[in-house]
This record gives sequence, C-alpha cells and structure tokens, in this order.
Amino acid sequence: MGSFVQIPVIALFCYLFMGLPFLASKRNKLINAFLWMLFLLIVWTGASFCMRMQIWPSVKVWYDLSLFGLIMFPCGLLNFVYKYIGVKRSAFNMVGVVSLLLINIINMRTGFFLAPPKLKLAENGETVFVYYPTWAVSVLFIFCLLVVVQIIIVLIKTNGKNVITKQQFLPIIAGISIIFIGNFVIMLPMFKGVPYDIASGVGYAVCLYYALYQKRLFRLKLLIMRSNCYALAAVISFCLFVNFIRPMETFIRMHFPILMEYQILIIAVLFSAATHLIYYAMKGFIDRVFVKDEIVQAENLRQFSIAVSKSLKVDEILEELVQVIQNTISVRRVYVCIADNNEQNYIFARSTSSLDKNTFTFQQDNPIVQWLKTNNECMMLKDFKRTAIYKSMWEIEKQQLSEFEIECCVPLIDENSMVGIILLTGKDKNDFICDDINFLSSVKTIASIAVRNSRLYEKAVTEARTDELTGVFNRKYFYEILNEEYEKNKNESLALMILSIDDFKLYNQLYGNKEGDLALQIAAGIIKNSTGAAGYVARYSGKEFAVLLPKYDLLSAKCLAENIRKQIMDMNKKSSDYTLKALTISVGISAIPYGATTLKQLLQNVDMAVYQVKRSGKNSIMVYTAGKSFEGQKEQGSFIMQDKEEIYSEYAPTIFALTAAIDTKDHYTFNHSKNVAYYSTELTKALGLNKDTIEIIREAALLHDIGKIGIDEQILNKHGKLTPEQYEIMKRHVEDSIGIIRHLPSLDYVIPAVIGHHERYDGQGYPRRIAGEDIPLSARILCIADSFDAIISKRSYKDACSIEYALDELDKEAGKQFDPYLASLFSSLVRSGNIVPQESSTVIDRLTTEDAIVI
Repeated sequence: MGSFVQIPVIALFCYLFMGLPFLASKRNKLINAFLWMLFLLIVWTGASFCMRMQIWPSVKVWYDLSLFGLIMFPCGLLNFVYKYIGVKRSAFNMVGVVSLLLINIINMRTGFFLAPPKLKLAENGETVFVYYPTWAVSVLFIFCLLVVVQIIIVLIKTNGKNVITKQQFLPIIAGISIIFIGNFVIMLPMFKGVPYDIASGVGYAVCLYYALYQKRLFRLKLLIMRSNCYALAAVISFCLFVNFIRPMETFIRMHFPILMEYQILIIAVLFSAATHLIYYAMKGFIDRVFVKDEIVQAENLRQFSIAVSKSLKVDEILEELVQVIQNTISVRRVYVCIADNNEQNYIFARSTSSLDKNTFTFQQDNPIVQWLKTNNECMMLKDFKRTAIYKSMWEIEKQQLSEFEIECCVPLIDENSMVGIILLTGKDKNDFICDDINFLSSVKTIASIAVRNSRLYEKAVTEARTDELTGVFNRKYFYEILNEEYEKNKNESLALMILSIDDFKLYNQLYGNKEGDLALQIAAGIIKNSTGAAGYVARYSGKEFAVLLPKYDLLSAKCLAENIRKQIMDMNKKSSDYTLKALTISVGISAIPYGATTLKQLLQNVDMAVYQVKRSGKNSIMVYTAGKSFEGQKEQGSFIMQDKEEIYSEYAPTIFALTAAIDTKDHYTFNHSKNVAYYSTELTKALGLNKDTIEIIREAALLHDIGKIGIDEQILNKHGKLTPEQYEIMKRHVEDSIGIIRHLPSLDYVIPAVIGHHERYDGQGYPRRIAGEDIPLSARILCIADSFDAIISKRSYKDACSIEYALDELDKEAGKQFDPYLASLFSSLVRSGNIVPQESSTVIDRLTTEDAIVI
C-alpha cells in the first residue's frame, strides 16, 4: 500500500465514468466546458497513477503533468460556471489562465513552487512518495483560492437571475473545498507519504456525482453505445489487472501449482469476466441514475402531449396538467389559476383534489405575477423571498401563499400572453431539483399552447352560439338548449316565454336603425339580468326574445315576464337628449306539462299566445294552458281573454268573404267547411282547451279548403274517381290555401292547422309527410272532423255513408291516419250525442278512406 496506487485508480474510474455519458450526448459549449474540466481532473489523477506505478518515461514527467491538471482545474471549473449561467468570461479569467500556465512552466523547469516528491522505501519494502514543500507553494494556493472566490462571487451575483443556480452548485463548491483541504494537508509533515490530494479528488468526484444526479446540472438524453461502455470497462479492467496481475500469479503458484502452465489463460478469462461485470454494473448504474428518471419523464410528457392535443376543453386540459405534474415529480398539491378574459385576474380553476379551497386568486399587479411575466421561468418561493420584490407584497398576499404552502410557481405563457399560473406545494421526499424544473418548463410550454388553443376554440364556440348584436344566445343554439333541458326535466316543469317588441318597425322608422339596435341591446340586457342564472335567454327573431326557464311554473314565469315588461316600458324614460317612444312587449307563456306535452306543442302554444296578445292590443302577457286562460286582472301586463266574440268579430268579415268566394264555385266546400268547424270546435271543447284555441281552430276549419278556389271545376265536380294527375292537382289545394292566408297577417295564426289537416298520424300524408305529435294538435283535430264529414256527406261522385260506418272507419284508422286518442274521443262524443252529425243525403254502405282524404 506504500504507493497508494488504488486511490488514483478509483478517482480516475470516477472521472472516466462521468465523462462517458457526455461523450455520447449531443455536444454544445456547455458540454465542452464540462468535458474540459473532467479532462483536467483525468490528467491530474491519471498522471498521478502513472507516477506511482513508475511507468516510463519517468516519475518527474508524470508529476509535472499531474501538477498541470491540478493547477489548471480551477480555471476549467470557472470556465464551466461561466458557460452554465450564461455570463461572458471576464478579464480575470484570462489573467488567471495565463498566470497559472506561467507557474506551471516555471515549476516544470525549476521545481521552485513545489518540487517533485522523493521516493523512499518503507519498512515493508514498498515505495513511498514524500513531498518537501517550501514557502513558495503558498503562491499556488493563493492563485487557486482567488479562482474559487471568483466562482463564488459570480454565483452570488447571478443568484437573482437564476434562483436554482446556487443550490445546484453548492455540491461543486463543497468538492472544491475538499480538494483545497486535501492538497493543503499533504504539505504538513505529519501527513507525509499519504496522497490526500488524490483522495480529495475522490471526494470531489462524489460531490460531482451528487450534483449531476440529485441537483441535475444537466438534462441528459443518454444514448450510451455498447462499444463505448465496453471500451471504458476494458480500460478500467486493464488498470486493475496491471496492479493485481503479480499477486494473482503468486496466488496461483502457491495454491494451484498444477495450473501454472494455464495461468495466462486463467488471467485472460478473469480479465474478460471482469470487463463484462464492470460493463453491466456501469450500464445499470447509468440507466438507474440518469436514464430511468428521464425515460419516465419523457414518457409522461409524451402521454400528456397526446392527451391535451385531443381535447379543446380547458377543464380537461387542466385535469391532465395537474395529473402529469403530480405523477411525475410527486408534489403534495398542484393548483392552477387561469386568467380571466381581460387577463386582469388569475382565478382558481383546478387542483389535485375537489375538496381544496377554491378561493385562490392573483391580481394582475401582484409582484409574483409581474415577476413570472417578465422572466417566463419557474420561480422557487424560498429564493424569491430573499428579493426586494417579495418585501413589497401585501401581508395578505404573503399569508395566502403561506396558507396554501406554495413552494414553486410556474407561468403558462404563450405568445407574450400569460394565460395561467401553476402553483406547487413541496414534494413528498426531496426538494425540487434541476430535472423537476426542466420537466416543468417542458410541461408549461405544452400546456400554454393547449390552454390558448382551447380558449380560442371556446371563444369561437361562444361567438357561434351568441347573437352578435345583443350578446344573448342565438336561435340555433337556443334550440339545442331547449332539447337538452327537455331531456333533463322530463319529470319537472319547463316554462318557455317569447317576448315580442311591439311596433318595432315603426320605432326604427322614427329614430333610425342605430337607435333601434341600441334599444334591442338594452332590452336584451334587461331580460338577461332579470332572468339571471335561472334560465336561458336567446334572440328568437329580429324583434323577439325567448326565455327558457327550467323548473319554473306558470305563475313564476308570469311574474318574471311582468317584471321585464315594466322595465322595458321604463327604459326610454332615462333618455336625456330627447324623448323616445316607449317600447312595449307582447309576451306569450306556456309550460310543460301544464300547457303542452312535447317541445313542438310548447313552441306552437307560446307562438299562439303571442299572436293573441298582438291581436288583443299588445303590451300584455298571456299564459297558455291546457284548460282556461290564466286568471287575473284585465290590465296591461296581465292579459285575460274576455268577450271573445268582440275580439274575433273584426276578422269575421274577412273569413266570410273568403268562404263566400269559394261558395260561388263549389257549394259543397262552403257547407263542408261549416260542418268541419262545428265538429272540430266540439272536439276541442271536449279536450278542455281554452277559448282562444277553440276560436283559432274554428277559423282554421272555415278556411282549411279555401285553396280549392283555384282548382278546376271539372275536377271538383267530377263523377267518379280522380286520375293520378287530377289527384296531384287536388292535393295542391293545401299549399294554395296557405298562399291565400299568408297575405292576411291577422289570420296567419291558423296556418299550422290548415297546412297539416291532410297529414297522417303514420307519416304517409301530405304535404310535409310529418307524423305523430309532430303534427300540430289543431291539424290533427281538423283531420278527424274533415274526414268524418266527407264520409257522411254526398258528393258528385258518391252518395253519403252511414254515421256508424264513418265511426267504424275512424276506429279502424286510429293510429294510422288519425290520432288514436282524438279518434276515440270523437267517436264517443258522436255516440253519446254530444256531437250531432249535420244533415246528409242518401246513405250508402261504404266509402274508402282514400276518398275521404281527397275530399
């Protein structure tokens, strides 16, 4: 043990082992600086090994080379520090390098500063290397100490720019201190002969390992080639076997003399086995220390990137973000705050637990927010607390950070806009290391882009669903909400109101479209604010708004409508420039199940209620129910239909004028329409519908065949069955009827009944081929009344059928041509005498349903 050759071998092994991953990784200035530092350490320890082995050419040559590596090492370390923190090299660095080179040259020629060691034989016969330093060696220590001080100064100055630099380099500083002490100790007489300087290099290697593994000075993506590992393993094996080959020969000679002639083969096999063992040990250690964690992080990062790329919902992206951070770096809690629309505040949006407090908010002027925006990097709170910026924070802001145990803040910045902040508590075991920071930097880049894209998508979706002028939902999206709420509230009430602004065209003519748009915006604001979170508001048409109110009954909906009506009436009273005409609204209300059973009925009934308000004088509210109209006072805003004969009498002349016109061409159609009106109104009364609906159905019955005025008389009065061509012409009377009625705005409310009275319950009718309850209730009523009268009436091509036969046909076609419930109810009303069939001529035994449809 006299030469202590094992110590430089161990140190050399450590440095070579660290250098291999960097040789295999992608090269840059920082990696080159680190490799240069390792090269100087390898020169120092390798030359010391050769010196102690007394290898050719001489001890002095290896000593000079070893001293060169030792003296120049501080300069290599200083250069590495400059490269790592991104600071340009100073003049001091260049002066130090030149000075130390001169010292090396002088010492090599004269041995003035530190002469080569003397070789002495120990009592056991082994060679011992002894140094005899003089006062001049202190010059070497002073120069090296100045370099170390310069490193510390640089780290302190840059600590504010990079909050993790100091903790990363603390192990390196500790290692330098060990080297400094080790080289100082060998100068003391009591420690002569023992290579504490080389032993201190082993201590430095341990500190460097700790810095690389625990503090993660580099984010290495190691792709170690097998050949490189074998080469290094072979070098290490060779160095070991050079030292142990003679003891091995002696051991074989003494204990296994029979194997003496095979000793070369045995040593070769052992050398190969040792190389393999060292290779696998080294490869396993590299994978465990460097590669394993990086593979896990890379895989988690890949999965996170895939997951967020598939989603455009902010909530889903934030959930993935929280999970990937907690699963990868094992923090106790993760909080995410997202910027509001104006980026004025950062509001709590997601955390690792749904039970966490959701009151975490950052104001825009918070110093932490400003620091994150400026630096765009992870911030460790314990380092931030040492800055003057932290001291400027309000105590309540500091208390908030302390309450939530925040230790790290990560900005989500994309395109110079900070869309959010990630807040992390401490880790379960260790502190944050460089790899954690690098991982968070990668995560924040992906998350920032994903959050920005998702918010842009949500903005586009919102714009697509929103009316541009008023800011409420548009009609298309309102229908989607209507269907969703209908499915959600099948066992609850669902109220709908439509608010139509009265005489809005006149308002635009008086004050211009700009003032009209402003009035719509104000009205929409009133409706939206009054409704609040209780319902959904949409612009239903140019001057109409729809309000959907889940779980509202009719009385609650009417009270809300009354409140809105009064606010809209008063909104122009605040105008200071000139007096604007007061705006009023006509409101129709209905609800499932009180006034409808399906969405189709709900919409039709609300529309019908609005029509009735318009006809009755406007500026009122009407609630449509399955029975009587909503009871209340006869005043503006609580409309109650009274004196129906007076209200509808103004339309009677128009209706009778149209029916008289058809009477001049086809007397049957005139009488038929009156009969259908009687049958349909009686059936409507039996259903318990209100007087408004009864009157609408009566008028629709009188007008349902008005389109026949355009049909050729030869077809209308033909004896016998119609040809297919004539049948198609006859079918057009439905569209012709609508074509006439639509030019009479006061009567357009009868269109749903008229256009659907030839539709079949099974969907085989015309003109729209709709089925079931998609056919308006009024049209289903007309269909039964129309067919019944056609069957029992005499026509030019047939005689009348019996009443019993007609009722049998209704029963037979129930569920096919007719609504089964309505057909059954109508038959029972006729058989009970509540409906009295009108006069008919000669009765025949049978008439096909097809004939009834044509008629």
